[in-house]
Order: sequence, then C-alpha cells, then structure tokens
Amino acid sequence: MKELFERAANGKLVSHRDLHIILDALPVPLSWALVPGGEIRFMNRAFKKTFGYTEESFRTVDEWIDQTYPVEADRQRARDHWEYLWKAQGNRIREIPPVEVSVRCADGTILTVQHRGILLHDIGIGIATFEDISARKAAEDALHRISFQDPLTGVGNRRALQARWVEETSTSANDNACPVAVLLIDLDDFKPVNDALGHDVGDALLTALADRLRACTRGSDLLFRIGGDEFVILLPGLGHRGQVGTLCRRIIRVLAEPFLVEGQSVAVGATIGASLWPQHGADLREVLRQADEALYRAKRRQKGGWEWFEAPSTKALRTPRRDQSRNEIAVSQNDIFTPSAKRERS
Repeated sequence: MKELFERAANGKLVSHRDLHIILDALPVPLSWALVPGGEIRFMNRAFKKTFGYTEESFRTVDEWIDQTYPVEADRQRARDHWEYLWKAQGNRIREIPPVEVSVRCADGTILTVQHRGILLHDIGIGIATFEDISARKAAEDALHRISFQDPLTGVGNRRALQARWVEETSTSANDNACPVAVLLIDLDDFKPVNDALGHDVGDALLTALADRLRACTRGSDLLFRIGGDEFVILLPGLGHRGQVGTLCRRIIRVLAEPFLVEGQSVAVGATIGASLWPQHGADLREVLRQADEALYRAKRRQKGGWEWFEAPSTKALRTPRRDQSRNEIAVSQNDIFTPSAKRERS
C-alpha cells in the first residue's frame, strides 16, 4: 500500500479520483483527512460497513476521536499522533506506527482495532487504516484468564502470583523501594462446612469470601487463591509494618461475619500468617514458607488471629516447629507450585 501512495504523491496515478476508486475497493477499513487541518474527506466501503458511520458523521478527525474512542488513554494517544505527526511539516511520506485502540461503532458495540496511518504531505492527505482485531483480543484474553485467573473466584492463581511477585520485587529492588508484605490466609472450619453442606455450597462460600477480601484491600494490594481455602495477598509499596496489622485485623473481622450462601447462614473465620520481603526471604518460595510458619504458629495459639514470622534468632521457643516436608510449598519445573497436601490446621 505504501508503494501505491508513493505513486500518488509522485503524480503517477491519473488523478485523486483514481486513488479514491482504488481505496474504496480495498477490504481494509480506511479513511482520509486533509493535512494539517484534519477535515475528513473520505471513508471507504469497508470502513462504513465495519463501523456504521459515513463522511457526514464526523467533520474532523478530532470529532472522530472524541465521539468514538471510549477510553481516555486511547483519545490522548490519538491526539498525540495528530499533534506530533499529522501536523508536522514535511515533504515526504511519513508512516504512523501501529497502535491498538477501542472504537465505539454507530450501533454502540465496541471493537478493538489496530490503527495505522500514512501521511502524504506533498498532496496534503493523511490516510488511516483500522484492522478489527476484536476476535484475536478476545482469544488472547481468554487464554490469559485460563493461565492466570482462578476459575472459581476470579482472583489471580499461582502463576499470576509468581508473575506479579517478579514484577513487584524487581521494581522494588531496582528503585530501593518499600518492602513487599505477604499475607497467607487460611480459612478456619471450612472443611466441616464443605463436608456437611456439599461442594456447591463450599464453592459459593469461597467466591463470596474472595469478594470480601477484595473489599478489604487497598487498590494496590494483590489477591490470589493458591489452592483449596488458602489465599495470598501481596502488599507492595508498604509504608510501615503497622499497615499489615491494620489489614489483618480488618480481614479477620470481616470474614468472621456470617455468609448467606445458597439460602443458608454459614460461619467461618480466618487465620493469617505474615512475612516481609526481603527481610524474611530472598524469593517467593522462602517468603511464603515463612508466612506459612507464622500461620501455623497462630493456629496453634488461637484460631482467628494473625502473626508475623519470627526469625529463629528472635523467636521464643513457644511451639515445636512442624516437620519441614509438611511446611513446604514446592516449586517445580512444570508449575509455579506443586499442590501440597492440606495441612491439618482447621
């Protein structure tokens, strides 16, 4: 297509009318506007069929952006393209790099498109193409959910935990930023509910519990379900350790309130173990293991509480340490964590 435009710019086509006919026949949604003013002069048949608009729908490119781009970030990016590329002076053909945007069609549906452009300064035209990639994006999103989302509760799974851990700790390590706190949350008395009322009720309870946990956390906190009735919360950008205690107490209080599940009132609770990166471990496996140890110690003392991990040098000999094989959350080559046997803490 660029060769076609170069021929047009060099006057090797008979007329702009010929260019108009050719572009109207292309199967790719396409429009053109005058440069640098931005007045829309043409939309081809594929454009009208895809989006449902005509040349009369919008007077300028700015109107097109304001009225059809529902995402503010997309609008700003498109305006930047217009400001720095379309309005730039020159006498050569300039390509606008591809950018992904959402477009609202005339019937209200939203399409995800890949937008490209070519500027023909010599003849005063800017040409934009829009490739509908909605189906591809939907497939990518579905694959992402399968890979990184717990299918029952909708929160992140183990792989998502590992990915975000790497992202958060890499940023913190490079920027000398605040520590990252890890909360390991285990339900109290969940197994009796599951056994007495059935797995459907148990699943509904876990979903409702995940919703309450979301409501407890800050916008920057990250929630994951790592298996069974165990959840993990990452707290990046931790200002001070007191924030952890505040959150733990809030979670324990909120989860202690009865749940109405399948028409039945169900009561459970939660115990929490907390650890801190990098003070309590160099990697996710180690920090989770320390949080698990703190959780076990809290369970031994009293359900429905929380504790920090205590390093051996500072920990009082209050409880015997569990057998290490029961305490491991193992990392394998094939998965982030291998499923471990349910610990008898309930």
